[in-house]
Amino acid sequence: MKNSNRKGGAAVVALLVMIIIVAVSCALMVVTGRKMIKPNESVSSPATADYDTTPTDEETTAEDDLAELIPEPKPSMLPGVSDKYETVNLKDITCEKAILLDSESNEILAGVKYNEKIFPASLTKLMTLLVAVENIDDMNAKYKFTKKDIEPLQEENASCAGFVAGDEVTMEDLLYAAILPSGADGTIGLANAIAGNEKNFVKLMNDKVAELGLTDTNFANASGLHHKQHYTTAQDIAVITKACMENKTCRKVLCTKTWTTNPTKEFKDGIELDSIFHSRFDGYFIDTDQDGSDDAKILGGKTGFTDEAGYTLATVVEYKGKEYITVTTKSDTYFDSVEDSILIFENYLPGAVGTPDDRKEKEPDTDSSDESEEEVNEGTFITLKEKDNSSKSDDDDDSSSRPVPDEDVEA
Repeated sequence: MKNSNRKGGAAVVALLVMIIIVAVSCALMVVTGRKMIKPNESVSSPATADYDTTPTDEETTAEDDLAELIPEPKPSMLPGVSDKYETVNLKDITCEKAILLDSESNEILAGVKYNEKIFPASLTKLMTLLVAVENIDDMNAKYKFTKKDIEPLQEENASCAGFVAGDEVTMEDLLYAAILPSGADGTIGLANAIAGNEKNFVKLMNDKVAELGLTDTNFANASGLHHKQHYTTAQDIAVITKACMENKTCRKVLCTKTWTTNPTKEFKDGIELDSIFHSRFDGYFIDTDQDGSDDAKILGGKTGFTDEAGYTLATVVEYKGKEYITVTTKSDTYFDSVEDSILIFENYLPGAVGTPDDRKEKEPDTDSSDESEEEVNEGTFITLKEKDNSSKSDDDDDSSSRPVPDEDVEA
């Protein structure tokens, strides 16, 4: 009897233990939010330190969607400031804001108010060119102009290359049309061909702004017509110019003096496009050591004008094997914009007359009664020198098959 009682007691105890274990397990599942296991339901083993980290399909989709919303961070292209930086302070300069950039080192050598807001006018087309080139697959693909494209440009008095409704123009011709004569018809053709409309193309332009790390630039159109939300800085334009010069196709366009398009409805031999930029510099040269000879090669650039922006200019030169960029804004006239740029090069390029080291060595000769062509005083420079053919203005020297656009309506 005693043995059977012990066995019965043990059974009771075992049963009670099992009940307690089940009760505790149920309580834990309720507390931790785990569902009850159904019959025949497969259950994975508890997670351990070596669990599988492969995301599920739902998790992967969610991450991909998020990646589309958050652009991949890009390193800023903004330049640094040289330890030899100088503030541009020249007596005869007219521009309000300016910058001189060493393209190779990406350092600012000289400037004034270069990170303050400006209206870029047709300097906008530098970004239009860059975005277009990066999105064109076939340079021989064509865009057909319509009245809807051309008429608004005429109403806005925008400068145009000369295309009319019905013209079928290659992407290559549109690039040159946008830059050389600063044609708004070129920019609208590129925008429509690449993105369907100008609004979508402007989004690509502002995406490129973000990619370059520019925080003080916003574009509202592809041509540079004035808009209060269309702004930038001299520094940002210098960065965009540098990016253009690093692109083989953009560089070729910016450095080209003349280009003839394929035949159009009105011009059976094509439209001869002349570079406003190069015509502006015709007759000028950069004399950094004041020996009367040309010391820097003018490579290319872009002009711009609106009433609000004044005369703007981006210029690229090669000097002693390196490239340098100036951007000047709100100069008084288009001649002044060219001369402002040259003054900056001749005073602030490394080793040029007027740089800090040279100024200390060259003191004004107060005893001399001779009237020198070189004006020497604090913070100023040399006079400009022109080639023999400098008496011709770009309006006088027009060999194209159509009138040169009026620069006072360039954008």
